[in-house]
Amino acid sequence: MKDLTEPLLPELHQDEDEDICEKKSINLSRLGTVVVITFTTFILLLIILVAQLPPQQTMGMTTIGIQTLSSNLDNLGWVRTIYGEYKLFPDICLAGCDFDEAVAVCEEQGGHLPFIQSEEENEEVKNILSATPQSVWIGLISKYRTGSWQLYKTEDAATYFNFLTEDTEESQDEDARCVILEVDDGGKWRRTGCSQRKDGKGGLVGIICQRLPNVTEDVSMRVMMGKSACDDGQKGIERDLQDLERDTECNKKHNNDDRIVKLKEGTETMAEHCDKIHEKYVPNHVCMNQAVDYSGFGIIPTHGPHRPNWASFGEYSYLPIERWQHNLEHGCVVLLYHPCLDHHEVTMVKSVLSGCMRKHIITPSRLPSLTRPLMLLAWGCYLEFQFKDLHRMRSFISSHALGGPEGNYTKDGLYTHLQMIKAEIPEGSDRKDSIVCPQL
Repeated sequence: MKDLTEPLLPELHQDEDEDICEKKSINLSRLGTVVVITFTTFILLLIILVAQLPPQQTMGMTTIGIQTLSSNLDNLGWVRTIYGEYKLFPDICLAGCDFDEAVAVCEEQGGHLPFIQSEEENEEVKNILSATPQSVWIGLISKYRTGSWQLYKTEDAATYFNFLTEDTEESQDEDARCVILEVDDGGKWRRTGCSQRKDGKGGLVGIICQRLPNVTEDVSMRVMMGKSACDDGQKGIERDLQDLERDTECNKKHNNDDRIVKLKEGTETMAEHCDKIHEKYVPNHVCMNQAVDYSGFGIIPTHGPHRPNWASFGEYSYLPIERWQHNLEHGCVVLLYHPCLDHHEVTMVKSVLSGCMRKHIITPSRLPSLTRPLMLLAWGCYLEFQFKDLHRMRSFISSHALGGPEGNYTKDGLYTHLQMIKAEIPEGSDRKDSIVCPQL
């Protein structure tokens, strides 16, 4: 007799229930397996689809002191550089584009054909084109007078040229009024007719456009240097030129003591002044719609906030502090002279700095006084001069050249307003200023 605690069911029915439970367990296990396989398949398909999308490309990364900058290709294909953003359009004009067609494409994209204004900018464009070795139009025309080249749709005369050696005005016909950049020829330029669709080797002429970036901040929320809607080195610069007349004229209307002064003969006795700057300090980049505030940085700032675009190296009839402060961060040595300093002595001292390094700035200013009418500045330090001590000047330059968080950054600046003389590489040195004051 069975125990009363057991179910009062026939033996057969009990076995059938056990079989049903076992089958349900197996079915649930199978269902779980199917779900896992389905989910895994979905993920794999998603990965494959993503892989088929246009690849994200990155430009070569340039280390700048403690900061690393990367020109990234965003999801629309625009490559960010300090000269603006560029984008290739390889799938437009499959039979090649003429100049006007290329212009129309770029303007539809809110940009323009590239305005290439330096060797470094030309190199940047050439690198972007290296992925697709195709000739492209650049924004240069000579439509109104043969040999007189200007940026198209502007009144700005071209100041930089990179024509092929054999491509001269005399070697071209009257219709060669536009310019293409040929990657196969090392990024050199060739004059050609504006209606042409093929380059000198029979290849199709394509399109690359340039525009000002809308995004002006990096991941750390710092305004990025280079051309952007924040600061393109041209628009709104009048904000920083309010002291131009006062800083460039020796006139009693600015100061009753104004008079022509000279440096004394002898050895400079003034000690250089250096500020203690925290190694992690990073100066702010201030857009053109805001004033730059130097309060709290001393009477003579050796570091501080500045505009996103630094000045092209060389001499200026006037360069505001908002620009040359950025040059200090890039390792430049800046020469400031009082507007009343004797012209001949200014000329002599300028030759000392320009002969020592390429990365230099020279401009009049009223930061130097009438009693100490000359001043050299570098990142964190300055030295005032009342004596004509050329040896001490060279010593300061040698000691402080290429200082600053981005002292190893060699690219020239984009701001050129009132530039008189563009810096050249001193004899015996190179673009990196590897040898400072090579004449010593």
